[in-house]
Amino acid sequence: MSWGFRLTVEPGSETAVIGDKKGLRIVDPASIADEPPTDSYYRHRVALIPAIREMSRRREIMVALAERDVRASYKQAVLGMGWALISPLLQVILFTLIFGHVKSLKIPGVPYAIYAYIGILAWVYFAGSLASGGNSMIANLNLLQKTHFPRECFPLSQMLEQTLYTTIGLIPLLLLLVDKGFVPKIEALWIPVFLVIELIFTAGLVLAMAALIVYLRDLQQVMAIILQLGLFATPIIWPLSKLANITWGPLHHVDLRPYYVAFNPLGAVIDNIRRTALLGLSPEWSLLGIAAVFACLYFVAGYRIFKRLEVGFADIS
Repeated sequence: MSWGFRLTVEPGSETAVIGDKKGLRIVDPASIADEPPTDSYYRHRVALIPAIREMSRRREIMVALAERDVRASYKQAVLGMGWALISPLLQVILFTLIFGHVKSLKIPGVPYAIYAYIGILAWVYFAGSLASGGNSMIANLNLLQKTHFPRECFPLSQMLEQTLYTTIGLIPLLLLLVDKGFVPKIEALWIPVFLVIELIFTAGLVLAMAALIVYLRDLQQVMAIILQLGLFATPIIWPLSKLANITWGPLHHVDLRPYYVAFNPLGAVIDNIRRTALLGLSPEWSLLGIAAVFACLYFVAGYRIFKRLEVGFADIS
């Protein structure tokens, strides 16, 4: 028995015909570019919802990457993970010594060390995630080129790692509460809602920065400067209420808080943690609503930037 097929090319056409069906497309090899066009990096489109679902299915990879980094970070350190306690504790001691006697920065009845530590802890998580997550693609170059799984697992695993460090950082806060005899209010039960806003906001910036640094390495230095300035631009040592009644130049009794939390949702998160846990006040839902909306916008924008640029990570890195 013999097997065979008939291959013909229609006159004036680049399409080959196998039997009665069109199949192969004849292309001149010389017309194929050595590399994809540059604009394909920026026109690469991926549906975000399926991408998020795929990332969720591969979440065990993020856990494995975070565990690897935790082990590597403290493998040769004498104090090990104790540094996760020392770093924020040293910051709160420094801030208390410098700003603890400034009356305009204090809340009556609330020890300044506790007031400052809550802000520092929220900031340390954000800054640590952005610093390590932003550099994650560069740091994992070899693994990036040899494996295939959602690339966002690299920066998001750094957020998971910082979650562990922040959880450990709660121990000094508990000790401060006991030492000062201060009991958090029942309204502190709202705090998980505020933390979701911070997580979404942080994830958006981390994803965007991780992708952009692959193409623009100078952003590593710029990010370090921004994080240093952001420590003082975020309401950590000062209350957000300072922006509630601004009178300066053309501004007369203007409430800048809504504009500020739209730019930096972390401000509303820190302020409302203090309002609920330390003062027993209800959350400021108007500011939190603005913060939540813009945090989601930052996340969508950051995720889109990441997915559009990821096509060139292995080549450009």
